[in-house]
Amino acid sequence: MTIFSLKHWWFGLGLLALLGSPQAWARSENAGLGPLEIRTHYPVTMPFLAMYPENTATLGKGVSLFSYSYTVGNTIMNTEGEDRQITRDEVNRGIVLSDFYDKSTNQPIPGFRLYMDIESNRHLFRFKYGLSESIEIGIEQEFITQEGGCCWDSIIENWHDFVNVSNDEEHGNYRTHVDRSGYDYYVVKDGKWVIKNSSHFIQEAGDLYTNFKWNLTMGGAVLPAVSVKLSYKFAKPNRTPVQKLISSGASDYGYYLLLSKGFGEWVLYFGEGVSVLGDSSPPEQPGVTGMFASKLNHRFTTIEYRWNEDHSLLLQTLTQSSIFPQVGNLRTTSSQSISFDPSNSTDAAVVGHKGWWGKDWFTEFGFHEDYNQVGNETDIVIYLEGGLRW
Repeated sequence: MTIFSLKHWWFGLGLLALLGSPQAWARSENAGLGPLEIRTHYPVTMPFLAMYPENTATLGKGVSLFSYSYTVGNTIMNTEGEDRQITRDEVNRGIVLSDFYDKSTNQPIPGFRLYMDIESNRHLFRFKYGLSESIEIGIEQEFITQEGGCCWDSIIENWHDFVNVSNDEEHGNYRTHVDRSGYDYYVVKDGKWVIKNSSHFIQEAGDLYTNFKWNLTMGGAVLPAVSVKLSYKFAKPNRTPVQKLISSGASDYGYYLLLSKGFGEWVLYFGEGVSVLGDSSPPEQPGVTGMFASKLNHRFTTIEYRWNEDHSLLLQTLTQSSIFPQVGNLRTTSSQSISFDPSNSTDAAVVGHKGWWGKDWFTEFGFHEDYNQVGNETDIVIYLEGGLRW
């Protein structure tokens, strides 16, 4: 995925300022309730910082906000699905390294190979505080569950049937090859284990994050509202084997340039940013750094329709580069096909609602679907959040 450098956006904003009239800076309603702040649920990306969409508006001086969000995601990826090297027989027997080898030569295949059947849950607690009318800070703590789940596999398979997507083929993630509600998490690179886990875990503490957002301007009749968001992930130095699956052990940081522009009852948001990942060692290869990409690029666009001052409907798109670096052609080898290209970017569509109830309580919920289905993101994500402002 090619994403323009942030310096191009600063140049564009400066040009608008030079060309615009003084009336361009007049007050205008250029920020509504904001985009859905959905985070990635792709299991391989979860140990790292991944910047997420946010509003350009800030809380205001002395205002506090506390919220709790619950997100559930369902992922099935089987790079050996097309050749039927991993089916329910191999899963029930126990997946071994040779299941990812070239079936004709029984030799390792260069690059990444994956088998994941995971339902992930994130419980996230967040606190934000307005230092001034235009600056806010916040902290976040997450708790992660990975397990086989109870019912999402059947729901997704029925949805695929409804939209005429075969569960026996690539875009159906070869779901008919394995039993429902299983849990397996395997990643291989160049014939060596990177991640190997078949034991689920419940509510393990993830990383602690800090956020800083500065609203540079709320714009006017012509110019958009502009904000900058900065985030930092604190490293978790002493990780248990399970925590290595959800915490990279290195500190990451990231930034987002956020813009929004109001048009009557409609608000358009756009954001572009980067997450810079610290060096980390894969759980199965201690001391081996640089296994994954050194940064993730992010972009989102959101259209918000405000049917009144307190409630909005949202349509959102998200693009994120892959945690897997692009190395050659991952889709095929000289003798074996691969059913997914994990180095492709994520392209996801999101629909949702945000609303304030009374003076201080708010809720939001959303549905997230990866529509390119090439294997870099969780298939379906359900997102719920509620909180209190005072």
